[in-house]
Amino acid sequence: MPRPRFVHVVVDAGASVPAALAERTGLILAPTDPVRMVGYESVSSLSLDAQPVDASATVEACRAAATTADVLYVSVDDGHGGASDTPDLARAAVEAQGRQFAHLATNATLMQAGWPAVIASQAAARGTDLGAALASGQQTLGKTGMFGVIDHPELANPTSTNNLGAPVRGVARWDGPRLVALPRPQRDAALGMLRDLFTSNVTREAAEDRGALRVAVIHAAAAPAAEALAIWAERQLQASEVSVDAVTRHAASHLGPGFVAVSWVWDRAPYQAE
Repeated sequence: MPRPRFVHVVVDAGASVPAALAERTGLILAPTDPVRMVGYESVSSLSLDAQPVDASATVEACRAAATTADVLYVSVDDGHGGASDTPDLARAAVEAQGRQFAHLATNATLMQAGWPAVIASQAAARGTDLGAALASGQQTLGKTGMFGVIDHPELANPTSTNNLGAPVRGVARWDGPRLVALPRPQRDAALGMLRDLFTSNVTREAAEDRGALRVAVIHAAAAPAAEALAIWAERQLQASEVSVDAVTRHAASHLGPGFVAVSWVWDRAPYQAE
């Protein structure tokens, strides 16, 4: 019999947490059913959705969650701005219903913000209170890995000097919300470097006995590359869990078509659905 849930965790959909992973752990995305970039769209088409996200979807998700439990809101920072008053508005919506509210500011994007939300939500599913769920998310910050291949790095950083010339495909890492790309013009070479970076980092960390390896592969209309990374994680790295999904269309507006990234976390207490 499922334990009673005293906390709901809400995360900005821009984290692009795979839908199946969010569903397994009871994590609420805001908005709850975001459009994902499964099929190809041009950069010019995506640019129409590149404006900062307003607060309304998050406030509504938090308000709805507060009808049955306290609320932990996990925010994403994609480096492109947004409504700075979102946490305050969400808090007001939750407290108006007599519930407690907490905010976890990740200063991170994509699954580097998504994994803390996932871990916090699985803690909440075990029946923990708001403080314990928040602590679980906080303990995950800075302990996730993520590398990617980006065909359009000029979209990722608003102040990037890449905007001044032709875009150069690169293998990316993230410094908070900011993407740093090492140029690799040939896509096959870039994907190979991504796989090798992922493998070498996971192999080194595995020697430290950190727990079970959980992997998420996200992409923007690059399902074959994402699936290949997922198979590699399962067969070569013995990941205990691998989830694959497309990023949200809004996230893709800052990443471009062809983007693929692999992110991972080590978990000593992986979630088991009851």
